[in-house]
Amino acid sequence: MAQHPTAPPRAAITATVATALLCLLCLALLPQELAADVSDVAQGLAALTATGVVGWHARRCTDRRTQITWGLVAAACASWAAGEIVWCWYTLRADVVPFPSLADVGFLGFTVLMAAGLLVHPAHGGRIAFLQRVFDGLLTAGAVGLVSWLTTLGAVAGAEDGSTGLARLLLLAYPSTDMLLIVLTVLLLTRTGGRRPGLYLVSAGVLALGVSDSAFAYLGALGIYDGGLIDLGWIGGFLLIALAGSCADTSAEGASSAVRPAQTEDGVTVPASVLPYVPVLVALATVAVITSLVRPLTRAETLAACLVVLCLLARQYLAVRDNVRLTRQLAIREQQMRRQAFTDSLTGLANRALFGDRLAHVLELHARDCRPAAVVFLDLDDFKAVNDSYGHAVGDELLVRVAERITGATRAGDTVARLGGDEFAVLLEDADDPLHTAARIRDALRAPFLIAGTRHAVAASVGVAAVSADEPPVDADTLLARSDAAMYEAKRAGKGTIAHFEPAVGPVTAPEGLLPALG
Repeated sequence: MAQHPTAPPRAAITATVATALLCLLCLALLPQELAADVSDVAQGLAALTATGVVGWHARRCTDRRTQITWGLVAAACASWAAGEIVWCWYTLRADVVPFPSLADVGFLGFTVLMAAGLLVHPAHGGRIAFLQRVFDGLLTAGAVGLVSWLTTLGAVAGAEDGSTGLARLLLLAYPSTDMLLIVLTVLLLTRTGGRRPGLYLVSAGVLALGVSDSAFAYLGALGIYDGGLIDLGWIGGFLLIALAGSCADTSAEGASSAVRPAQTEDGVTVPASVLPYVPVLVALATVAVITSLVRPLTRAETLAACLVVLCLLARQYLAVRDNVRLTRQLAIREQQMRRQAFTDSLTGLANRALFGDRLAHVLELHARDCRPAAVVFLDLDDFKAVNDSYGHAVGDELLVRVAERITGATRAGDTVARLGGDEFAVLLEDADDPLHTAARIRDALRAPFLIAGTRHAVAASVGVAAVSADEPPVDADTLLARSDAAMYEAKRAGKGTIAHFEPAVGPVTAPEGLLPALG
């Protein structure tokens, strides 16, 4: 059975932190040449560790697309490790590593394979969700691109170091491709949501790699790169990816969480959809710092900033539309649940719960305003024989037809309910003569019902319990029990009989000769 850990194992966290601290200590204390060699070896080992852990995790995944995702991440780490091995081989032969070299093939291969893995990762969503992801991508790409240009790409593109066109192209490619990976990771997190520690750790690792690549491109363009603390970004980035492989879910991550919000440890809901706004805030802060302390923006940079703002407004518009849609769906669902809770599913009449609620309300009006009320209780005669002889489908159809006739024999303001089985009840408010209504209902049911080509004759025993304007108040259970007792009295008296409840004497059968006169 697949395990679904929700937090990184403590041992993995300890090992990662210890490794990072050891590397930092070595870079700080060792001589520069020796520290550079240690850093190169540590980078290769970190990438190989990530390859092994993530590859092991990929084999354990139960979902095919999730397995492919993590397999591509492992392949990406292996590609980078291969490039680092080539780099180390160059450093053993000469003090200066040629640039570009075969090592760059492995480094750039990491970006291609990692991007493929992020794109393959499963996610669901409708048309609005797709449009939101499109604007999330434009928003993130614009913000990250603006920050990268203002801090790194602009300096690399404008540097005059005498490097070849291919070398300059590679220096631009490293931060540019890292920008692509950052955009893809943000999009992945927004479309999956939920508590996905593996994905968040991969995103943190990609961000760390991107920082080091950007610093390498900047220092390389100035011709002053010699290793140092920026190498910790590569080491830490791959250690974070390895940590992601040790704690990620082995099921279809994101397949069922397209609209599910992430949650913090204390239960506070944090929607993953806020992630695209983080690069925007960083971009705005960078623009503010650059314009206030360094230089004004060029026309192209100003245009890029305006496009980021426009994407932000479009994203907000889609979010508002989606919220309106969800609100409407929630209102419809609540209405359906309310209907299901208070409506008989077969006949569409009120059920016992709604009938009891309305009966209690009517009796409150009687107690306050002395308004008369009555309950007409019906039980179908010989209905069981229909079920036994013709099946429950015919019996259900018969109940639906009975409900229609009862409704047709009552007033629009009367509450007609099916209490269960073949029992029906009618709540009469301000009814001066409930026996009149009872007789009309009974007579409406006397005509045979034609169902599936067969005539079915079904009578009803009817019990009536009323409380007049001058009678003392009674509760709902009492009045309903009186009508039930009257119905059983009618059933004992014979099929199709009406009985009413007299508080002084109990249930009394209504004289048959009297009922037609009431009509």
